[in-house]
Amino acid sequence: MRVRAYRFRAYTSKTTARVLKTQLEVACKLYNALLHAEQEEYEENKRTMSMNELRQLALDLRKQNKEFQALHSQVAQQVADRFYEARQRFFDGLANKPKKKRSHQYLSLVYPQSGWKLSNWREAGRGKNKKRRARLRLSKIGFFTLIVHRVFPLERVSQVCVKLNSSGRIYIIFVVEESEVGEQQSEGEPKKAVGVDLGITRLATLSDGRYLENPKPLERSLERIMVLQRTLSRKKFLSNNWLKTKRRLAKKHEHVKDLRRDLFFKLGALLAKDYDVLVLEDLDVQGLIQKGVTRTRRMRLYDSSFSELRRCLEWVFQKQGKTVLAVSAYNTSRECFLCGRINQNLGLEDRVFHCPHCGFTLDRDLNASLVLLKHAGWVPPVVACGASPNTSSTLLRVKEEARWGYEAGSSAIYGGVAHKEPRCCFHLNLNRISCFSARYAVSQ
Repeated sequence: MRVRAYRFRAYTSKTTARVLKTQLEVACKLYNALLHAEQEEYEENKRTMSMNELRQLALDLRKQNKEFQALHSQVAQQVADRFYEARQRFFDGLANKPKKKRSHQYLSLVYPQSGWKLSNWREAGRGKNKKRRARLRLSKIGFFTLIVHRVFPLERVSQVCVKLNSSGRIYIIFVVEESEVGEQQSEGEPKKAVGVDLGITRLATLSDGRYLENPKPLERSLERIMVLQRTLSRKKFLSNNWLKTKRRLAKKHEHVKDLRRDLFFKLGALLAKDYDVLVLEDLDVQGLIQKGVTRTRRMRLYDSSFSELRRCLEWVFQKQGKTVLAVSAYNTSRECFLCGRINQNLGLEDRVFHCPHCGFTLDRDLNASLVLLKHAGWVPPVVACGASPNTSSTLLRVKEEARWGYEAGSSAIYGGVAHKEPRCCFHLNLNRISCFSARYAVSQ
């Protein structure tokens, strides 16, 4: 069995929102009480409490303290489970030692089995924007209106989590247990593979010649974020003005995050629609950031979020039962796709790859994506040469292709230079991504 989470935006009244904030503060106090009891137990008896002991202690504290009775009994036990998991991660060397939490750091409650109910299902929206609305009741908190934009098996829900983001948005997360069986492809079906080279100027360059410009959402919003950060630093810590400014700053960061993830998932959906095998370069992102010469380059590496892009693409392909291959990125930009030799004189400022050994010339990123495909064991039958270094931004478009032929009289390689053979004209349907990026650029 595998676990999948379905997250939906939730709306509620101001009264219910205040009750939710109050319960989060109470859960934070219970977490700190369990931490204090654990420390006392270790000092006296030199032992740590088990999960069952922590759960029983949380229920005992709930009976003794009227303030803790505001929490549902299973929510109180889930607070104990969260502390136990945090302690185990510390023992395994995966995290720091659990410490006392502040109220603004505890932002979610979990209902493991009971205490919630969905009702009042109804249709909302028209056409492609058609969604479903539902009413969720959480015990001891109140009612929430959910926008259910995805279908999920309600009978397999094992946990319901209500999360209050730092920006003030409320989300409801349903944790569902699903079987491991995915969509399997037939063995006789021919597979199509694509290599993807990641970069700063071009976020992704495909081995078929198409590419996606990097929208750089953080860099575009950096000026406003810096102003809000300076304003926050002048406020008194945990004052009302400090919390308001922190919420405004969190909204800006959440906007950048949502834009980036939306772009990644749309790109993954379009690639999974056309290809069966995805070949990515296994980048050492932290090493690239540490080797960054300038502050701007390091920021753009953070802004590109290569690790997040890889996770999104892998998730989309694996969800549809397709294959994702990771290839070492060592010297993929300097290796010649034609002869396989290394161009040691190629620098970061060189955007066109020219092999000094065989004279092969091609766009640098396109050559790297073809090398990735070659290292994965897939020889591309067609190489698109439409992605020139000066292609217009945002939209991936190929107008001409070049065929790699090795038969006499049909070779597309003459004198080591890739020549274009106009064969057909096609356009990649990326209107949704391009329009989204253009709308973001105008709003800035």
